[in-house]
Amino acid sequence: MQIYAVPISTLPDAYISHLLTFVTEEKKKRLSKFLHREDLIRGLLGDLLIRKIVSEKFAIPPKSILFSKNTFGKPYLYMPLNLLHFNISHSGKWIVCIIDEHPVGIDIERIHTVDLQIAKQFFAQEEYEFIENEQDALQRHSRFFKVWTAKESYVKAIGHGLSIPLNSFSTVRGGGVEGLRVYDHCNWYFKIFFLDDQYTLTACAQNDKFCETVEIIALNTFVQFFLND
Repeated sequence: MQIYAVPISTLPDAYISHLLTFVTEEKKKRLSKFLHREDLIRGLLGDLLIRKIVSEKFAIPPKSILFSKNTFGKPYLYMPLNLLHFNISHSGKWIVCIIDEHPVGIDIERIHTVDLQIAKQFFAQEEYEFIENEQDALQRHSRFFKVWTAKESYVKAIGHGLSIPLNSFSTVRGGGVEGLRVYDHCNWYFKIFFLDDQYTLTACAQNDKFCETVEIIALNTFVQFFLND
């Protein structure tokens, strides 16, 4: 199991035009609907990140890689055919990707002030109490995003979309969200990774063989990979 992260910033128009040649026409149409340039860049680089990983792993051109989606909209690797599972998330200045031989999910969120009543409405009771029992206001928000990213990573790992009510399962056990959980008779493991103080990153997998650290790819190195192709 490996996790990759790319810190992003603005890119020149010429770079974006070239990078767009590596994605499908369908993807280009979806990206063109974004109102903000930053969202387009995040969506584009998210697609390219898994292309770079697969290209290097299997020694194939990034343009030859094809994706498809399950009935709930979760993308999976269609070509080359193999057992590699992946999931992508992005928020603010980060794009992250997790890969493994079994289903995995990942979610990153920027920590910010939110209405914690959201937790009461959408989280399981144990999760809500885990957040509310924290006395420090900043730490309460930190706990909120630990729960939020854990729930999102699990939902993304099983690939059923929002068909699963968020309050139908709890990620909290023993005073935290990391470790083993059993949902529908299946083992799932959560692990929180550190990127920087402003973000929470949580991964979910069917085994506990998580990597020790996140592999950070510099943006210029990432872009140069495609400029050289």
